[in-house]
Amino acid sequence: MRISKIKIKGYKSFGPDEVIIPIQDRLAAFIGLNSAGKTSALEALKKLFGSSISEREIYRQDFHIGKGENPDEITERALSIEVRIDFSEDEQEAVPHFFSNMVVDDLLGDLYIRIRLEATWKKSELIPQGEIEVKTYFIRTSEDEPDQEDSKQPFPNHFRTLIQVLYVPAIRRPAEQLRYASGSILYRVLRKINWNDDFKENFDKKINEINDAFKGLSEFDTVQTSITEFWQKFHKDERYRDTILSFGGSDFDAILKKLEISFSPTGTHKSFGIDELGEGYRSLFYMTLVCSLLDIEEKIAEEKDEETIGVTRPLLTLLAIEEPENHIAPQLLGRVIKILKTIAEKENSQVLLSSHTPAIIKRLDPEHVLHFRITENYETEVNPILLPDKTEEAYKYIKEAVHNYPEIYFARLVVIGEGDSEEVIFNRLMDVMNVDFDDNIITFAPLGHRFVNHIWKLLKALHIPYITLLDMDIERGGGGWGRVKYALQQLIQIGIKKNKLLKLSDDTVLSDEQLKEMHTWELEKNDKTLKGWVTYLKKYNIFYSNPLDLDFLMLVHYPEFYKKAIPDEGGPRIPDKDEEPEEFEEKVNRAVQATLKSEKATGQTYSDEERELMIWYNYHFLGRGKPTTHIQVLSSMSDEDIKSDLPSVFIEIFDLISSILETSQEDEEN
Repeated sequence: MRISKIKIKGYKSFGPDEVIIPIQDRLAAFIGLNSAGKTSALEALKKLFGSSISEREIYRQDFHIGKGENPDEITERALSIEVRIDFSEDEQEAVPHFFSNMVVDDLLGDLYIRIRLEATWKKSELIPQGEIEVKTYFIRTSEDEPDQEDSKQPFPNHFRTLIQVLYVPAIRRPAEQLRYASGSILYRVLRKINWNDDFKENFDKKINEINDAFKGLSEFDTVQTSITEFWQKFHKDERYRDTILSFGGSDFDAILKKLEISFSPTGTHKSFGIDELGEGYRSLFYMTLVCSLLDIEEKIAEEKDEETIGVTRPLLTLLAIEEPENHIAPQLLGRVIKILKTIAEKENSQVLLSSHTPAIIKRLDPEHVLHFRITENYETEVNPILLPDKTEEAYKYIKEAVHNYPEIYFARLVVIGEGDSEEVIFNRLMDVMNVDFDDNIITFAPLGHRFVNHIWKLLKALHIPYITLLDMDIERGGGGWGRVKYALQQLIQIGIKKNKLLKLSDDTVLSDEQLKEMHTWELEKNDKTLKGWVTYLKKYNIFYSNPLDLDFLMLVHYPEFYKKAIPDEGGPRIPDKDEEPEEFEEKVNRAVQATLKSEKATGQTYSDEERELMIWYNYHFLGRGKPTTHIQVLSSMSDEDIKSDLPSVFIEIFDLISSILETSQEDEEN
């Protein structure tokens, strides 16, 4: 028994068009930037299944107000919150409770129920907050069919005991949950215990023994007598004339209210109360209480002795946790997620959490993640993470890629590269170009070398713009024309029409056969046709590190700085070009073959200076760590040094970044 779908309309940031939140499993994560609607989605569940009236109360501010609307001019509003709950074949105990309200999509379909809260608000001259009417129903038609008036069956209050929500807010105050008061976690836990009459009678005897011990103290008797005498002087009514100072054993709830928890050892020779713990431990203990409640419910329910069960557990417990990472050290987050996964595996539990930190998201399967964003109309939009089909080779790669780079989910712009060098270089260039990646929430992801179309599809589905920087790899296997072919094929994979993409002139389109053989096309030095395609692909935000890769590009533009980045007595052993020409040429040829990764490589399309620099390319980037070399070189260069010969591809990319950010800012303002 689990929620498989949440539908929200007109509630807070959810606009007048229904938003569907698909829940694929017993654990789901709502992610996105601040104020994207994640908390509203979790709170919506409280409105449906909250344990108290206050949790289920609908207020004026719960109704959506559209962008540009004047609240004073609105006369009425409506909202709805609906869940679909599915049942597995082995959940027979739950079926009888809901059977009369179950529906199916077809004769062989799975059974499920629909529960919907509908609320309306109308402006009133008599009531300042307006008139609010709230009704909750079972919807007894399938999702494929339109609603009928007779399909709405009122949702009885006693059903609320079968589905409970445990809501853990972002700001956690465990002390409030340790009070024996209605709605608190401690109250729920202790209510599971069957305090039988024998126990209470024995408890009263113990209290009486304590009272008798106090009465044996002469000072205590003096206090009791003094209070009674003065009370009788002020009060002449025969009723209530006597006072008794004692511990009230008969009011069992009053005793339970005095329960408190302490922590030891502390190193200070005294126990600590909950308020003496740090924020992190208080947050962890709040979740401890929630997990304990679920565990206690399960264990008590397993005891078949009705005398000890007391109150039966719900058939479904929804654990809704806001930002589990709050105040918790990063190294403990893995443990938190592990515990939440364990809870989600229980047949009567489901976990929904919200987060905007990669440290949490990278520990979850992408299939369990739902991305929230605010549209230009200030309305919440929800999208699942789009992955290749599980049967495709790309599935495992893309799943692992986004698992390792969850920062892309939270970005306003993603720069896709092919390796670690790009990240190091872009981090330095953002200072030079005065574009702060952190301030503008720009993420770099080295995910461009395989199946990049799936990364494009994913980002497009999440409405996150992207720029791609690929290696040209001229004279390497699959390089040059092969790299252009790769980009064209990837664009076709995301739905770009061939007739538009491959159009050579008004009446000529590159054929499928020509595209298939593009990688075999001859390469020439300063190939104008190749350059034309490279320029054309910029239209689709695709750029190339030309002629080889980003490492070689940096080496060509800043050769003297890279030649200085060597240890004492270090660097490549290079024969003198004038005194040992044959040895020098042999050294260059071997470097070309190693750089271009082929014994047949000649570097014919490269200039003599570029071929000679391949000796240094081998030394820095094939024999040492690429990022380490770039960090060393870039740290030795001033901003002016970098600007003096900045590769044009970087200027173009950063101009595009600025343009995208400006457009995004204008959309937000409008």
